Amino acid sequence: MTKKITKQTVELLKSLDNEALAACLYAACDLALRASRGEVPVPPEHMQADDLVRQIVTDMPPRTA
Repeated sequence: MTKKITKQTVELLKSLDNEALAACLYAACDLALRASRGEVPVPPEHMQADDLVRQIVTDMPPRTA
């Protein structure tokens, strides 16, 4: 996996408010921890860091209020 983040992903993260950004960071840390324990499969070699960040943001549940 490459670790380069594109401008589009940076802009996506900048568009999140503090609460959504904190939720995204928590989800990323949780995913990394579960992957290190072997609870989730390792991402494919061709997956980019951008893809992973966008997937986490997309999979976040919608906020109420």
